[in-house]
Amino acid sequence: MSQNFEKLLKEVYKKWKSRFISRRGRHLEDEDFLALISSGLSSREAARLKNHVLSCEKCAESLAVSIKLNKIQEIVPPDELLESAWDLINKEISGRRLEIFLSVKGKLLDLLNTTGDVLSGREIIPAAIFRGRKDKSLQDVVVIYKDFKNIRVEVKIEAKEKGSFSLQVVLKEKSAQETVKDLRISLIKGELELESYLGITGRVIFEHVVLGRYKVEISNLTEKVAEILLDIKV
Repeated sequence: MSQNFEKLLKEVYKKWKSRFISRRGRHLEDEDFLALISSGLSSREAARLKNHVLSCEKCAESLAVSIKLNKIQEIVPPDELLESAWDLINKEISGRRLEIFLSVKGKLLDLLNTTGDVLSGREIIPAAIFRGRKDKSLQDVVVIYKDFKNIRVEVKIEAKEKGSFSLQVVLKEKSAQETVKDLRISLIKGELELESYLGITGRVIFEHVVLGRYKVEISNLTEKVAEILLDIKV
């Protein structure tokens, strides 16, 4: 008997609630919520909407979501936090990128700048020290090194006839100096992939490279391991 009575009460309440809400008016829309949150209503209209929300489960839930979203949109990260985030991003990018800037004078190459180490004779010199030297003579071959975690990348640019160049990329383990195999090396200009090879021997040569800006991507099956930006200009 008590179960039936409880069920009957629920049905009566449901019908009363539906009639009560219909007298209160339609469900609120997004514009109503925004006006209510921003206090852009008259006291009479605000009271009407609040009474509706108190009696309408659906609108009460929608209002709660609107308040949460409004609070989230008002949060402005401090400048210090943004600067720190950019510093971390730039460090991550620079840690995976080697930049090489060259100019061509006749059949010789002039190394303008690089983020790697420079092979000078039989000596590998940090880029900062190399740039400070006065005896930077032009040459037909430039060799740059850079370590990416446990991989050492060697980039060799050699001037050829008629303003073309060869670009050789060699991959070795940093500690053991053994050849790193099974990494893909791709030469890209703009959005176009010019050549791409699986470095089975750890060495790839791109021939007939002309003046311009290039990107060399070194990757495995899941991610990009390193990136080389090469800019050769007159």
